[in-house]
Amino acid sequence: MAEIEKKTEVDVNGAPVAEAEQVQDVPARPNRDKYASMWAEDNPDVDFEDKEARYERMGRDREELRNLRSSGKELSGVLAGNRWMGAMFNDLRKNPGKNPLVWFAENGIDLRAALDDPEVMQQVTDAFNNWTQKQADGEAAEKAKDEAIARSYEALDALQAEVGLSDEQKNRINEYFWDEVWLPAWSGEVSKDTWTAIMHALNYDEDMANAREEAAIQARNEKHANKLKTFEEKQVPPSFSQGQGQPAMPKPKEKKESLIDFVKRNS
Repeated sequence: MAEIEKKTEVDVNGAPVAEAEQVQDVPARPNRDKYASMWAEDNPDVDFEDKEARYERMGRDREELRNLRSSGKELSGVLAGNRWMGAMFNDLRKNPGKNPLVWFAENGIDLRAALDDPEVMQQVTDAFNNWTQKQADGEAAEKAKDEAIARSYEALDALQAEVGLSDEQKNRINEYFWDEVWLPAWSGEVSKDTWTAIMHALNYDEDMANAREEAAIQARNEKHANKLKTFEEKQVPPSFSQGQGQPAMPKPKEKKESLIDFVKRNS
């Protein structure tokens, strides 16, 4: 078998170059380098060489692009179904300061003649009245909401004075309600912890009743204990002092932690 001749690189003077110095050229990647440069401009907070971070940002951008494409298709469908609206939209895009009413006149749409038609005039009047009513309803609803929020804070202040909450505890209850109850409920997703806190809040009256019952049981037990001690001091026979015939002490119910106690304990 013929031996394969090994080619040795030489320098400009014809001298052989050491094998360790014979470094192969890295192939040029102009498209990658161009994209990396554009990436650095658009995403200065993400290292292009960090693949995991880069893929996360690229996935987010891809999702946003999909949403834009979907919205664009919907808008294209609307404009395609209303050719005059598409023409007006395109003209106003090129001339953003133009009054749409002027565009109507420029394109032969006589608004005065249209409004002279009783049916059209009634439609326009009804539409404007509906818009005006919506504005009024919105302002009334906003005012009612502001007043309700003010009453809510007054109720929280009353609770603070009633149970002796500190300002920090009151603020924690306030933040917990808006962040952990109202916002999740508004979005439709409520966590198990929130349901548990609500359960404790609803059981507060039962907890208070249990506490009163426990206090009564403890008072009866102390009364029986005092009587037994008195009997023993008078040297009552042991068979009697051991409590024969004495009613069994009822087992107190396990106390459930209320929402107020939960806040105090974690403050």
